[in-house]
Amino acid sequence: MRRTLGGEAVLAALAAGALYARTLAPGVGAGDSGELLLAAETWGVPHPPGYPLWTLLARAAAALPLGTLAWRVNALSALLAAIAVGLLYHLARRLGAGRAGAAAASSLFALSLPLWRVAVEAEVYTLAVVAFLVLALAAWNARAARSAGGRADALYFLAAGLSFLTHQTLAAPAILLGAWVVARRFTWARVARAAGWTLLGLSPSLVVAWRAVDRSAFLWKERAPLQALAEVFTREAYGGLMQNPWRLDLVVEAWIGMARSVAAGVGPAAFLLALFALAAAVSRPLRNVAGRTRASRLLRLLAPLAVAAGSIPFALAALLVFTPDAEHFAQVEPFLLPVVAVLALAAGVGAGVVVRAARAARTTRAAHRGRPAASLATAASARGVLAVAGVAAAILLTGAAHFGSADRSGFTLPERYGRDLLASTPPGATLVVDGDNETFLAAYLTRREGLRPDLSLVHRRGCVFGDANGLASRPRAEWARAARDADLRRIAESDRVVAFASAPTDLMLAGVRFASAGLVSLACPPGSAMPAAWSPPAAWPRSTALLSGKPRHYDFVTRKLAISYSDAAARELLIRGDFETALSWFEDAAAVGFDMPEAQWNLSVAAAAAGRPERALDALLSARTLAPRSAESASRLALFLSAAGQHADAARWFERAYRDAPSAELAEDVSRAWGLAGDDARARAWSVRRLG
Repeated sequence: MRRTLGGEAVLAALAAGALYARTLAPGVGAGDSGELLLAAETWGVPHPPGYPLWTLLARAAAALPLGTLAWRVNALSALLAAIAVGLLYHLARRLGAGRAGAAAASSLFALSLPLWRVAVEAEVYTLAVVAFLVLALAAWNARAARSAGGRADALYFLAAGLSFLTHQTLAAPAILLGAWVVARRFTWARVARAAGWTLLGLSPSLVVAWRAVDRSAFLWKERAPLQALAEVFTREAYGGLMQNPWRLDLVVEAWIGMARSVAAGVGPAAFLLALFALAAAVSRPLRNVAGRTRASRLLRLLAPLAVAAGSIPFALAALLVFTPDAEHFAQVEPFLLPVVAVLALAAGVGAGVVVRAARAARTTRAAHRGRPAASLATAASARGVLAVAGVAAAILLTGAAHFGSADRSGFTLPERYGRDLLASTPPGATLVVDGDNETFLAAYLTRREGLRPDLSLVHRRGCVFGDANGLASRPRAEWARAARDADLRRIAESDRVVAFASAPTDLMLAGVRFASAGLVSLACPPGSAMPAAWSPPAAWPRSTALLSGKPRHYDFVTRKLAISYSDAAARELLIRGDFETALSWFEDAAAVGFDMPEAQWNLSVAAAAAGRPERALDALLSARTLAPRSAESASRLALFLSAAGQHADAARWFERAYRDAPSAELAEDVSRAWGLAGDDARARAWSVRRLG
C-alpha cells in the first residue's frame, strides 16, 4: 500500500514537473530573482532572514553543468514545486481521500497561479511550501496511533526548526501544529525534547554567520557574523514589521483582500469544489447522498491544517497592518501558498463528493420500479463517469485559464530592462538604484554578466554595492534621511555624472533638477546647465507591447518594469509640451498599471494638460478607487475640483485627505478651500485646527 501510494505521488510530481519545465523562465526574473541568483552562485547571503536552506540547495543547483546559471536556479524552483505537488497528493491520500480526490487536489494545486508563478523562476517560496507540507505530514504521523512516538516527535520538531529557515511566515503554523502534536500526550519532558529538536532544526542558520565574512560572496549587507545570525530571527536591518498604526478596519480589509487573492489564484473550480465539500459536511441531504460521514470526516482531519495555514494571513494582517492595496497583496500572495494547499485539499474532498453523489443519485421509486439491479448499477456507473469527466474538464479549464498568466518560457523582459537601464547611463557615471527591480537586475548584470564596469553603482537605501551612504551604523528609520543627505553631497561634489533609476521625490523637494535620459534621470547640480533633451527613439517600445498586449497576464512587479518604458517617453513629451502624444503614452502606461494609482495620477496630469478634463477626472476617480485610503488620491481630486471652480467639493475632498493623513498643511488646504467656497465659519474652524 505504501509503495503504491509513493508511486502515485511520484507520478503526480512528475506531471507537475513536466508542466513547470515547459513554462520555465529562461533567464533572470523581476523582483528578488537577480539577488537570489547571485547568492546561489557565490553561496552568499540574500536579504534577511538570509534563507540558508534555500541558498544551500541553490548553490548545489548552480554548480550543475547544465544551461545557464539562471536556468539552473529557475529549474530548482520547478523541482521544489513539483515535490510540493507530490507531497500534497500523498497528504490527501493519508487523510483518507480516494485516488480521484487526491488527483483533483494535487492537479488544482499544481495549476494554481500562486504556485505556478513562483515555480518558473528563482524564488524561495517553493521550498517554503514544501516545508509546510512536510510539517503537515510529520504532524499527522506524530498524532496517528500507529506512528506516534519519540521518533515521530523528533521528525516533526526538527522539521519545525528547519521550516522557519525557509520562510518566517511558517513560524505560526509550526507552533500551532506543534501544540496540536504535544497536546495528545502532554508532558513537560516531551516539551523539553521538542525544544531540543527544534533548536537542532535551526542550526543551519549558522551558515549565514559563516558566509557573512566571505567578502567574495554576494552579501545583501556586510555585517559581523553574530549580527548576521541575529538578523535571521529579528530582520532588524530589513525594517520593522508594523507598517501602519494598528487599526481594525485595515486588518479586516487585509484579511478580505487576501481571501480574494487566494480564491482568484486557485480558480473558480477549486473554490466551488471546496465549498461543495463544506456543504456536504454540514448538509444532511448531501451527506446522505454522498456517503453519510466521509466528507465531514475528511474535513475534520483537515481542520488542524486549515487552522495552521490560516494563521499566516491572520498574522500578516494583524502584525504587519499593511496597506490593503494591489502592491501589498501582490507582495504577500506567495506567503499564502499554505492556504492555497489546504484549499486544494478541500477541493479534492469536494471532487470526491461530486463523484460519489453522482453515483448514488436515485431516480424516483416509480421510475426505477421493476428495473433489474444490473441496470441500476450501470446507470450509476455512467453517472460516475460523467462526474469524473466534469471534474477533469473543470481542472483542464483551470489550467488553460492560468497558462497565459504563468508561462514564462521565452520571456526576457527583466534582463532587457536591466540592460536598457545600464545602457541609458552615461559613460563613467554613478548610477543610484533603490527598488528591488533596478537594484538586483543591475547587480546581476554587472557582477555576473560583466556589463558596464565603468559605472559606479550605489544602493540608495541599502548596502548591496557597499555602504556608500553610511547606512550600516544607523538604525533603519534613519536610512531615508541619510540617503538624501549623501545624495545631495554626491551631486554637489562628484566629478561624475550622477544618474538615478528613478528621480527621488525627496531630492526634488530639496531643489535638485532632473533631466530624463531614457530609463534614468540625470541629476543637475544647482547653477549647472541642463543636458540636452532626450528624445524617445523610433524603436522605443510601448509598455503593452513588451507584455504581448496582455498586461493582465503578468504580476505586479513585472508590470512595474514594463511601465518604465512608456512612462519615460510620456514624461519627456509632456515636458516638451507635446501633450497629445504624451497622453497616448500615459494611456499605454495606465493600461499596464491598471491597479497602480500612480499610473492614473500621471494620466490625469496629461489629460488635463491636453484639455480633456473629463478624462482627467475619470483617471483621478480610478486612482481613488484603487487607493481609497490614500491622502494623495483625495488631495489630487481636491486640487482638480478647485481648479475647476468647484471649491465646496474640493474642500470635502481635502477633508477626506486630512482624515486619511492628518497634517497642518492639509488643514490649511481645507480652510482655504472653504474660504473660496464662501463658507467662512468652516474656514475659521479649520484654521483653528491647523494652528492647534
